[in-house]
Amino acid sequence: MDVSIVIVSFNSMSLLGACLTSIRSQTRQSSYEIIVVDNDSSDDTARMLRQEYPWVILIANGNNRGFAQANNQGFARASGRYFFMLNPDTVIVDGAIDRLVAFMEAHPDVGICGPKNVGREGQLQLNCDQFPSVWNSFCSYAGLHSLFRGSPRCSRSQMRYFDYASTRRVDRIMGCSLMIRADLFKLLGGLDEQYFMYFEETDFCYRARNLGYQVVFVPFTVIIHLGGESSQTVGHQPVFYKTVYSYFFCSQYRFYRKHYGFLPMLAIRALDLSFGFAVIARNILRRNGREKRKGLQQGQAIVRCSIRGGPVFPQFLESGHRH
Repeated sequence: MDVSIVIVSFNSMSLLGACLTSIRSQTRQSSYEIIVVDNDSSDDTARMLRQEYPWVILIANGNNRGFAQANNQGFARASGRYFFMLNPDTVIVDGAIDRLVAFMEAHPDVGICGPKNVGREGQLQLNCDQFPSVWNSFCSYAGLHSLFRGSPRCSRSQMRYFDYASTRRVDRIMGCSLMIRADLFKLLGGLDEQYFMYFEETDFCYRARNLGYQVVFVPFTVIIHLGGESSQTVGHQPVFYKTVYSYFFCSQYRFYRKHYGFLPMLAIRALDLSFGFAVIARNILRRNGREKRKGLQQGQAIVRCSIRGGPVFPQFLESGHRH
């Protein structure tokens, strides 16, 4: 078996079918298996898979186990030489999986690779990044990444100085479409399941790089990523603030503490706290009521996360979703 494709699904039935169909129609040269791990969806995803895609291996969880643990479940069943993490809101085009497999075959020193991601209309998505740092976050918060977009020093976040047109080594690639050598995945013990969602691929790439493996961006392979199109809302506040912010910041602080130490973790939390208060201050006098509420909610969520350092809204654990 060349490649095992694992897709973690949570209420993604409307997108998952197109993803599966595209894999089957666009993967001709590589032998593959597809494993879908469903995190207790309420939209009949499991039923749809059993009835319409019986050739897909389904693991149906009774609760939402998060992105890292669900991927580990899938890859524990996998038999391919390469493991491919794929989001359900993606569409394979131009034989992208075949191309990634061929690239890995030709470059045995590469442990992890990823394709170019584009949106529905072909717009480039910045899916490469350098490892997190306090400086990178400061540049993003201060807007320096926009003012000095071509500067490798000030626009490190999502590598905005890079044209995404050439093959190159990077620190990390987004986990929505990521190919890993199976032997490396097993050597590292899979994804760290302490990350419910976010930073699990960053952590994995960091550990792989420390072992001397290369992480490479492959621009001649393209995958359409519809990211965020199935995001939900709860009440009048976006889930983005109530759930996603909580898990994003929680995972960020875990990454800092695990790999950089206690003091850098405190430093990034202090920076996040300052930025949260700045967002609140910027929106207090805003006249547009809707934008004011949105800005205040955003700032308050950042402040709470930076103070508590963990999920702020545990009651939304079961509705957590990743794009």
